[in-house]
Amino acid sequence: MAHIVYYNMQSVKGGFSPFFGNADKEAAKMNAIVRCVASVPDPRRGNHRKHALGDMLFASLVSVMCGYDSYTAFARFTELNLEWLRGMGCPFANGVPSHDAFRYAFSVVDHGIFSACLRNVAGIAAANAGGGVVAIDGKAVRRGRKRGGKTPYIVNAWAEACGVVLGEVKVDEKSNEIPAIPEVLRTLGLEGCIVTVDAAGCQKTVMRQIVRDCKADAVLALKDNQKTLHDEMLLLFEREREASPRLFAKYEAPAEKNSGRVERRTCWQTDYVGWFEDIDEWYGLRSVIMVEAERSVRNAETGEWETSSERRLYISSLGVDPELALETTRKHWGVESMHWTLDVTYREDYCRARTGHAAANRASVRRMAASLTIPWARRRKFTVKEAMMFANQSKEARLEMLL
Repeated sequence: MAHIVYYNMQSVKGGFSPFFGNADKEAAKMNAIVRCVASVPDPRRGNHRKHALGDMLFASLVSVMCGYDSYTAFARFTELNLEWLRGMGCPFANGVPSHDAFRYAFSVVDHGIFSACLRNVAGIAAANAGGGVVAIDGKAVRRGRKRGGKTPYIVNAWAEACGVVLGEVKVDEKSNEIPAIPEVLRTLGLEGCIVTVDAAGCQKTVMRQIVRDCKADAVLALKDNQKTLHDEMLLLFEREREASPRLFAKYEAPAEKNSGRVERRTCWQTDYVGWFEDIDEWYGLRSVIMVEAERSVRNAETGEWETSSERRLYISSLGVDPELALETTRKHWGVESMHWTLDVTYREDYCRARTGHAAANRASVRRMAASLTIPWARRRKFTVKEAMMFANQSKEARLEMLL
């Protein structure tokens, strides 16, 4: 099973409430983020507690927002911005922590508590953004593997509408990401959302938990890991679509031209599902979806267009609306884009932190930073890299991201 500790930040003395009045709303939000990070319990002992843990974690978070990605860089950022950090409510009473102090702090804080902190920061960043598509997928932290161990995997929940990582669960080393998906679902309030999961999470228990327990809708990708259902769906769309076309709703999306290629997508959806062999075991199953994607790319040598196509199958608790179904399946790729951003922009795959909980905790800080940076970049039509440069050079931009 995935390892996670449930931690209620509001139970801490001086904890925050997610509801703020109209007066000083931005200041309250800023104060909430600082207090959220500062409320992480400190497991250090003796001289290791020279520097307040909350001060160090907040400095690390802002450092990552500004493009710093190592313990030495965290210490240097703190030194260069010490007065600004003190103005944010982090006194740093004993001066600037060393890089070793940052390293030790990240290695000993329990990752389950760090995940709870991420969920609270995400709740602040995603305030007033209810509903929408929440995509769940796992990602490897490739250089976080200890000698003789497995590569750490973290299952993330991504809110596409607001560009925020809502939560995460670290996959147990002796397992895979399938048991972690129910854990991350349990930590989130998903009522009214559409939850999308890739083929690894296409499980009967996951479908039941999303629809019955979370009171959300589910769209699960289907591949050969559910062979019986997959083969039955292929037969349905290949035979019945031509024999009984009235059973199927169809939507053709406008062609998209981008980066020298042309893509066309067609979605078919039907609620004719009663004949599936295991229909009673898939709680809430109301429709099945097939998306045909056709891509045309011009050959640079011959100048001729070369076309390829693929079919993708999904099961869903949604009613028949092929336009919504196609939009939902496309939005799932937002979590893949976020993973690409973590690898390329935040350099996650280059992080060699391995001691104790360091790999998972550093990953959580990157996700907190992304949840504060990506919405700001979207509003201004900037890349995430450009937003990080603005945060580093402009204290005003940095404050806007935190507010």
